[in-house]
Amino acid sequence: MTIFKLIPICSLLFLAACGDNSSSASSDDPENTSSSSEETSISSSSTKGVFSSTTKDVSSSSAKGISSSSTKGKSSSSNKNLSSSSKQVSSSSEALADPLEIFKTRVPQKDVYTCSMDDGYISMKQSFEQRDFICSFKYDGREGFIYAQASPTSCIQSMGLDPVYSTDTAVMYIGGKYTPITDLVYDVGGNHRNDNFRFTFEGKVYEYDHSSYGWGYRKCHTMDCLRVYEADGETEILDGCASFDEDLNNVRKLPIVCRFADEEGKFDDFTDTFEICEGDFRLQ
Repeated sequence: MTIFKLIPICSLLFLAACGDNSSSASSDDPENTSSSSEETSISSSSTKGVFSSTTKDVSSSSAKGISSSSTKGKSSSSNKNLSSSSKQVSSSSEALADPLEIFKTRVPQKDVYTCSMDDGYISMKQSFEQRDFICSFKYDGREGFIYAQASPTSCIQSMGLDPVYSTDTAVMYIGGKYTPITDLVYDVGGNHRNDNFRFTFEGKVYEYDHSSYGWGYRKCHTMDCLRVYEADGETEILDGCASFDEDLNNVRKLPIVCRFADEEGKFDDFTDTFEICEGDFRLQ
């Protein structure tokens, strides 16, 4: 057997050994698990690096989101409708008691976007779901929540297939006031799904991320901390995560709590259950 014939088999062994956890954009979130379809097989095709995709009929209020003329699966809402009609909230302290009372949420749909890749040796096909989340906000004496709806619109190849998300809609709620967020970008976080998102609010850029990683540089919580930048998005004002600071006393100076909608559109409670991940390098 020549070395050229060994290439396909070695490629498959390498992918299996890396422990790719990309079966779903939310598969490793403790608070949110969902299923997706994935097929991996050897292909004799000579076509290299060919991507293809299909999109399920989904209606969205945002031009950035996936849209369809069909009413099937219509579940998203516009910024102006994100406030809940079931209860009028007049203060941030009341809102902090139950964020689900202040936003009109949707039920995220599964298998919205299907991506395929065939490089001549390995053929992969995977479907991805919508990702909706509510996160707390606490900085500079102000508290509230941010709610976002995101849909997969493309994919890239790393160790597997990683979805790229576009924001359907996002809104900030602070002190009884709703503010649409127009530039929120959610990043699924590559093969390990160490996700994060950032947005601009009142002249500053905020980034939600993870303050601790466990074995193999993998998160063990949903996003749990906040970084703050000047309007340029580069000049750091405060790193409230300190993910790689060797002094644990500096870790998570700006704590937040994030929860993702499950397949029924429900959210876990917003009790802060953060702990340093088992396997964090600072515990060695």
